[in-house]
Amino acid sequence: MAAVRASQRRLIDPGHRASRRPIALTLVLALLAAVLTIGPTATQRADAATLLVQESFGGTSVPDSAWQMLDSACLTKAATAPPAGASNLGVCTNRTASPTTAADLGYLQLTDNRTNSKGGAVLNRAIPATGGIDVLFDQYQYSTATGNNGADGIGFFLTDGSRSLTAAGAPGGSLGYGQSNTVDGVNGGYLGIGLDAFGNFSNSSLLGLGAGCPALPLSPGQVANRIVARGPGQARVGYCYIDGKAPAVGTPPVTSTLRTAVPATSTGTAAALNPPMSYGRTIRVTVSPAAFPVVTVFFGATAGLPAAQLTQVMQFTMTTAAPPTYKLGFTASTGGSTDTHLIRNVTVSTVNDLGALNLVKQIDRTTAQPVSYAEGQTIPYQFVVTNTSLAGITNIAVSDPKIPVVTCPVTSLASLASVTCTGSKVVTAAEAVAGSLVNTATATGRSGTTTITSNTSTVTAPITTPAPVITLAKTGALADTNGNTRADVGETVTYSFVARNTGNVTLTGVAVTDPKVAGITPTTAQIAPGGQATFTSAPYTVTQADINANTALTNTATVSGRTLAATPTTVTATSTATTPIRYAPGLTLTKDGTLSGTAVVGARINYSFTLTNSGNVPLTAVSIADPRAAVTYGTWPGTANTLGVGLSVTATASYAITQADIDAGSVLNTATATGTPTSGAAVTSTASKTVVLTRTNDLAFTKTANPSFISAAGTVITYTFGATNTGNTTLTSVAISDPKAGLSTITPTWPGTAGRLTPGQIVTATATYTTTAADVTAGTIANTATVTATPPTGAAFTRTASVAITVVPDPVADAVTVVQGGSVVIDVLANDGAVATGATFSRAQLSATPKSIGGAASPAPATPVQGSVTCVDTGATRGQCTYRPIAAYVGTDVFDYALQSTYGTWNVRVTVTVTAVNHAPVARADRAVAITGGALVAISPLANDTDEDAGTTLTFTAQTPARGTLSCTTTCTYTPPGGGFTGPVVIAYTASDGALTAASTITVSVDPQPLTRRGFSDTAATSGAVSLGTWTRSAVVATPVASCTANRPTVLVSWAAVPGTTGWTLERRTSGTTPGPWTVVATPIASATSFTDDRVGEGRGYQWRIRPDLQRWLGVASPASTAVTTPAVVSARGC
Repeated sequence: MAAVRASQRRLIDPGHRASRRPIALTLVLALLAAVLTIGPTATQRADAATLLVQESFGGTSVPDSAWQMLDSACLTKAATAPPAGASNLGVCTNRTASPTTAADLGYLQLTDNRTNSKGGAVLNRAIPATGGIDVLFDQYQYSTATGNNGADGIGFFLTDGSRSLTAAGAPGGSLGYGQSNTVDGVNGGYLGIGLDAFGNFSNSSLLGLGAGCPALPLSPGQVANRIVARGPGQARVGYCYIDGKAPAVGTPPVTSTLRTAVPATSTGTAAALNPPMSYGRTIRVTVSPAAFPVVTVFFGATAGLPAAQLTQVMQFTMTTAAPPTYKLGFTASTGGSTDTHLIRNVTVSTVNDLGALNLVKQIDRTTAQPVSYAEGQTIPYQFVVTNTSLAGITNIAVSDPKIPVVTCPVTSLASLASVTCTGSKVVTAAEAVAGSLVNTATATGRSGTTTITSNTSTVTAPITTPAPVITLAKTGALADTNGNTRADVGETVTYSFVARNTGNVTLTGVAVTDPKVAGITPTTAQIAPGGQATFTSAPYTVTQADINANTALTNTATVSGRTLAATPTTVTATSTATTPIRYAPGLTLTKDGTLSGTAVVGARINYSFTLTNSGNVPLTAVSIADPRAAVTYGTWPGTANTLGVGLSVTATASYAITQADIDAGSVLNTATATGTPTSGAAVTSTASKTVVLTRTNDLAFTKTANPSFISAAGTVITYTFGATNTGNTTLTSVAISDPKAGLSTITPTWPGTAGRLTPGQIVTATATYTTTAADVTAGTIANTATVTATPPTGAAFTRTASVAITVVPDPVADAVTVVQGGSVVIDVLANDGAVATGATFSRAQLSATPKSIGGAASPAPATPVQGSVTCVDTGATRGQCTYRPIAAYVGTDVFDYALQSTYGTWNVRVTVTVTAVNHAPVARADRAVAITGGALVAISPLANDTDEDAGTTLTFTAQTPARGTLSCTTTCTYTPPGGGFTGPVVIAYTASDGALTAASTITVSVDPQPLTRRGFSDTAATSGAVSLGTWTRSAVVATPVASCTANRPTVLVSWAAVPGTTGWTLERRTSGTTPGPWTVVATPIASATSFTDDRVGEGRGYQWRIRPDLQRWLGVASPASTAVTTPAVVSARGC
């Protein structure tokens, strides 16, 4: 019977289809519109149809693994598990009132006749929808139960072939296609045909079926024995009612039934286990190849009828476009009512011929896909390649210019087999703005040696409408150097700009502009959807103007970008970064004050001010107000009365204090500085200074006596009192008293009100007293006076003043003796008594009318004439005078000193007696020349010897010579030796002044006899004495220089050197009309050219001369040099 049905359905082999394809093209094109629009008639299937699926389910297994079992579905003929690689449909575990393996035919059992059972089988392999489809199958619904409509029915459905089909929808009345309140409908449902025995598939009020559907068309509710169509749906939305019709046969149609009620007999039961054809029904569903296809449903009252014997029961046009490919399935379920549900002899062919190799390209909706695709999104594609020929095809490949890699799980297809290849495409930036993405693919393969090319298949992927949007996020990072969390001048803010493409198309030329910063990098950027770009700039330095504004540092940047479209769209966005600033205007005033002088009326307090802008904004109208004095400003650092940040100005003021201030003891003064900032109220600063005034309550009280000393009774002494208010407060009740017996009445003279003294006022008073013998005897008259005064506050106070009158004797003259050339220290004050105590001592004049003591000169004290004196005026050795006479002076010399004390002034005479001193003579060596055996030689040893002491007569004593003889009186005669002796003869001698001696020598050079002429006849004789030479040269004394050495007068005498000098003799005498005698001062050595003479008298003139000792054969001294006079030496006081 299966073979018969195959022939009836006109299965087309490759040869048959080949013989059909040469039909004239014009005929094909003429028929095409009709074929695509109304589909095949009820009497025949399209001759150009291409067989896609043929499965009888009559065997023990289903070779095509794309058929997948759902729930309890099984094969009634299967006795063992399905082989590897085949469908998972297998052995039935439940067979209540259903065919056994021994039955004549095999079936796809969806459910047996148990309650609450469900099952199904789906073809999870896409089949092309481009040629339309024609589905023919037998369905069986029967039950031995009576009194019910069966349950629930069988559902046949088509789904979107791009989606996975591995499960059915809700069971029960939804027939595995639609949804319920708890179960989703079939995935990607497109068309559901319910062979609804029980009637709930048309009941939209049933537990959520048809949720979300429009009100029309209105479902009729539960209607049993209906063929019902429902449209597309997904999850729990849709699956809407389209139409429903009762099964009918014949012309005119006569209502039939979808199920068979089997009598409850043994025969009936056996028939249920091996159902006859009459239990079944033939169902045909055609879907035209139109975009919105026409669906036609045909019905046959028994199983196995050919198409020509079927009756059309329903036809409608889908309002939703058909998917490029379909998947299909069968489901059934039972509830409280039951039926056995069987399917067999399923064939699926196209309405239009597809050719030997067919390609359908579609979007892969295995996973949820968006309504449209935006830039950067991936479009998954499926390429369904179907071998519709009767021969195998190898080397299957898909070519798509926009999808370089298309992957096919197999590359060989058996007849009627198909493969779903996959590939993907990422929407580019250019495609995103094009509006749509059209993509065409072609499949190729080989049949033997022939290359077969499929039809082209095009998919237009919906592209999301370009919606360019850009956002900008700007942030500012403050380099807060002082940590106050606020922006200050000089601190920097580093801005960062993040531009985000929140639209769905790429933006190019994205750039950021900012009015506050420059050098933003990068210059431009291109940002894909969802992407971002970060821009940076150089740090912004906070300016004084920013702070002056007294508002947060607000900075708005703008970002712009444009699309890649031919006519680009530009979008912009802004972002503002706000950095709080520190606006803190402030003034700091410091004030100092110092009282100039003491606290007296009119004394001035000098104030100094330093006013600093201690805030952070400039200030104008800056001033200092002082309630006590006018303020004088120093140099402003800029415009007058304006201070920039951190700048200062100094100022001064002066205030004269009053008596009230003094009485208060202090002056408190507060100054106020004011300045106006760039905004807001003026700022002020105050500074106070308290100058303490020292209050002194004091009197200066003096008492004097005239005369201040006495020497006898009866002297009238006048006492004078003076009280001065030396404080700075007014004194009252001022009174002077003195307890001295015999004192007259004290008579005061007041400067104003009696008994009242203002600061600085003086009251004077006098009284007299006559001295008595007792006062003289006592040696001192002493008494103390008292002044009393009362200050403005506090108790009265007193001050005292005393004066003592003494009996004072005159100083005493002094006398001392010193040896000639020596010095003496005289303590001239040792015998002067009380008058010297505390007195001023001097060698100079102290008064015009001194009292002369001991014949002292007046008014100027006398200076020494024959010497010099140095006195100590102060200290422990005060009054000690050192006297030095001149070198050769013997006699009396005087000098005076002056004393001045409270007792008077005196010039006192000091007499110095200089006694003589004996100096040793100076003996100088003598030389003479003699002839051996010749004449006598006269020698004067003392001729060149000297004695410093004037008027001294020298004598000498000579020793006996070793050769020759010497005879002496005042001079000597030397007799040379004979016998031819020659050479020097040294004779020692001693010179004496009668007390002191000096030793020297006489050297006689004994020469040989003159030569006697021998053998000469013509000679000239000479005669004469040998010249001893004369000294034609002497030294010249330069002008002496007077000075002070060790506080006494000295004279520096200098002279020129003379060759051949063996020594010098320096002499001095007093100068004047009658000069004094020459006195030897010194005998310097031969190399000397100066000598300091410190034995000179004060106020005297002197002359000096120098003689060089130039001796050759005889000791003959040269003439003395010309005397040179020095000016008068200054007095000792000048030293």
